[in-house]
Amino acid sequence: MNILRLENTLNVIYSKTHVAIYDFNFELFFQCSHPSFFESPSLCILRVGAVENYAEKYSELAAMGLQPVNSPDEFLRASELSHWLPYIKDMTPRTLCVEQFPEAESIEEQFGWPVFIKGSRQTSRHNPELSIAHGPDDYQRIVDSYQRDKILHWQKIAIREFIPLEPVPGGIPGKISPSQEYRTFWWHGECVGCGRYWPSDYSAPDLKQGLQLAQEAAERLKVPFLVIDIAKTRQGHWIIIECNDAQESGYASIPPLQLWRNILEQVKSNSQADH
Repeated sequence: MNILRLENTLNVIYSKTHVAIYDFNFELFFQCSHPSFFESPSLCILRVGAVENYAEKYSELAAMGLQPVNSPDEFLRASELSHWLPYIKDMTPRTLCVEQFPEAESIEEQFGWPVFIKGSRQTSRHNPELSIAHGPDDYQRIVDSYQRDKILHWQKIAIREFIPLEPVPGGIPGKISPSQEYRTFWWHGECVGCGRYWPSDYSAPDLKQGLQLAQEAAERLKVPFLVIDIAKTRQGHWIIIECNDAQESGYASIPPLQLWRNILEQVKSNSQADH
């Protein structure tokens, strides 16, 4: 784990994850120092991949004089579906978040088929075999596989209304079919990055409407550093797919250099306003 200070402005706690859409070599593009002392509290952002115990990490860094951008409560409100769902229920598919799988009959009564199934924080590598149940047999197969999956087994279960999305060209065998989906990064309610979620060449002429929806969600959630994934349905409506703590989120197609330049500009601007 490295501590970098970018442009004498912002601290980044960084460690390599070897995931291409997540890692970024700050020292190639920014003037960086490696401070060993911090005037408390000194703002920092974690870029260390998924954080197993965020509250514990937050306390550890606070003892060093560092203040992660999102508090433990804000981390949960961004990353756990059961925490962010109440704020934006009207913007996202109907969802049941549970500790144990209900009977198939109950799911059929509440949602009908198909349904989308994921962990409360993420899917298992976008595998449709573990995500989409077209009927009771599929559902039972996913129930049987869930606890054996190394990504899903530790998460609460999210069962969601299946809403067909506007498809786009491309696709990878063994992955959910790509759609008009976009990843957006928000810094204190300001959009600092937006790009295609899937590695396909597509665009949406009405993307501005999706960004307006995401901005309203960001204003409701009030998480300082937030990711919101939006998508367009086959019927032409924009919906929110999910939210995440931006510290843990990959860049998708967003150029990391531009994203971090935008963040630094916001930090500098806020610092000048405070003075």
